Amino acid sequence: MKLTFKKQKDYIVIYLSGSLDTKISRDIEEDFEQILTNHPKTNILLNMKELKYISSSGLRIIVSLRSALQAANLKFKICNMGKNVREIFELTKVVQFFKIYEDEESALLSINELDSDYD
Repeated sequence: MKLTFKKQKDYIVIYLSGSLDTKISRDIEEDFEQILTNHPKTNILLNMKELKYISSSGLRIIVSLRSALQAANLKFKICNMGKNVREIFELTKVVQFFKIYEDEESALLSINELDSDYD
């Protein structure tokens, strides 16, 4: 599992690659916490293009990240979700809680949308 990020417009774009499973979930959770601490007023775009698998503990981390951003009145979007990862989101019924875009460009273009990221 690898996590990298960059600042893009009003967002921190976080790139996940590999497998987000139980073995690595605590490290990734700490990485997310550090990003939120270092960039407290920044929206997050999670790019899952290279993410091949996500476990239930990985889903918990993503849901927690969404909740933290919602509480801070910040936006959280996901893009480039592959078929295998999307199936896990759909099976667990958490897919409905996220704004998911086909690619990074369309997600970043949606920055000025007036609708809420949280239903």
